[in-house]
Amino acid sequence: MFIDTHSKESMEKTLCDLLNVTEDELYVIISEIGSRAGDDYDIWKSGIRDFINQHRPSSLPDEILLFHLARRLQGTEDDVIARNLLDLLTTENAFSKVLKEHKVEFYKEDGHIETIYNGKNVDWEKCWNGNSSYMKSRLGYFKGREDHCFNGFAFKDLLYKNSYARNLSGVPEFIGQLIECLGCRELGHFFMEHSAYYCYEYKIPIDRVMFDDHDSYSTGMKQKYLIECVIERLRDYRYSNPRYMYDHENPVLRLADDDILPASYFVSKEIITGDMLR
Repeated sequence: MFIDTHSKESMEKTLCDLLNVTEDELYVIISEIGSRAGDDYDIWKSGIRDFINQHRPSSLPDEILLFHLARRLQGTEDDVIARNLLDLLTTENAFSKVLKEHKVEFYKEDGHIETIYNGKNVDWEKCWNGNSSYMKSRLGYFKGREDHCFNGFAFKDLLYKNSYARNLSGVPEFIGQLIECLGCRELGHFFMEHSAYYCYEYKIPIDRVMFDDHDSYSTGMKQKYLIECVIERLRDYRYSNPRYMYDHENPVLRLADDDILPASYFVSKEIITGDMLR
């Protein structure tokens, strides 16, 4: 089972079903814990954990929704395999095909990703434009600090009010820095003229994902942590005007650096328009 994080209402229903409480009982408990805690966040967290333990369900969520934001080129939007960066760049797929048409290719060597532009290997030490350190980091040059993972958010309800969601609406940072460093401006123009911004939804076994900053959590800890995060989001709705709420504290999810999700975990995709980000 999973907690439906599409909206306030869906979170209320699935959480109450999970904990076997009514909606009124849920908010009474949230209010009581909040009153005891005041401004002490540790007391609040302890109270929420006690509540979860007291209403321990017969089964905890074994799946989780992941919402991945990406600007996709025309012709690549239906590739719903969740690829890590290494696989995306170095295997034959719709995205790498477009890059190759613009004279950019990648291959794996000595534990990192090599770049070819205009038929020549790129020497990132002699790249005087853009942020070559960022590119080296993403391409795996710094051992132990590889950043190839597929990631996303756990909540959809306020996702388009997330500052990160707004920043991602333009050219992806990796592509932007690739263009700056290599000077392949035509790729940037092509990307913006032939792409659309999407939200891709996946439903994934919870033991397959990691919460950012909590990547050592066991499956049981992740299950309880997700419930805690949902309760905190519902508390925010209770005491805030939804019109003025922003997507703070949306749990960031990621897969292992070498993980690739098959298309069977894909649920749906949605085009994100400029109006939706206002």
